[in-house]
Amino acid sequence: MNVRLVKINRFLVFMKPVYFASLFASIFLLFVFAEIFASEKNAKACADCPEMVPIPGSKFAIGKYSITFKEWDACVADGGCGGYQPPDNGWGRGNRPVINVSWNDAQAFLQWLSKKSGAIYRLPTEGEWALAARAATTTDYYWGNDVGRNHANCDGCGSEWDNRKTSPVGSFQPNAFGLYDIVGNVWQWTDTCWKGNCAKRMLCGGSWNHRPQDMRADMCNWFDTSKRMRYLGFRVATTLP
Repeated sequence: MNVRLVKINRFLVFMKPVYFASLFASIFLLFVFAEIFASEKNAKACADCPEMVPIPGSKFAIGKYSITFKEWDACVADGGCGGYQPPDNGWGRGNRPVINVSWNDAQAFLQWLSKKSGAIYRLPTEGEWALAARAATTTDYYWGNDVGRNHANCDGCGSEWDNRKTSPVGSFQPNAFGLYDIVGNVWQWTDTCWKGNCAKRMLCGGSWNHRPQDMRADMCNWFDTSKRMRYLGFRVATTLP
């Protein structure tokens, strides 16, 4: 046999496993990138839609952040939200959580968002909010039993915004589910009626000007659905198939 052909055959035999390993690696990477693309695509249903986080062991997803002034203002600019422009108390809009919004105002935003995206958005129930906030922990706060320093924004949390104003969303470490500001910063409206009276709805999470203990998952409060306050905001939820 020709010596040159023998060398070529040996080279091909040597390269065959390398080729297949490279091929399998390429296919694997394609699947990985496809999964990443799919998850990112599913996280936001539209350009103006909030990023959603599916909660493990449940059938719902909840907003990664509280709804911001930027998202609210996009609703108003698009002809939604009843044209209502909530005041920001001079703290700035953009990526700060929207405040001075009632439960009824939140419903107007949800209607606009659902129509724009084709998905059905709603407020979380009190139980869903608690499940998301705890993130499978049993401590007072998702980071432990001690409020510590700089874990959230409240009156006594040790942050630069304490008892002064709201902080931009995402200013603190998220909980184990990847949810930011799920406690502190602003109280969050839920869809749960107060003791069967649906003219009043539950709100959870505490805020920038309330005590640390108000951030515990078992310390929800209630307000009339028309109430607007400088420490009241919301985050959205959606039911998963």
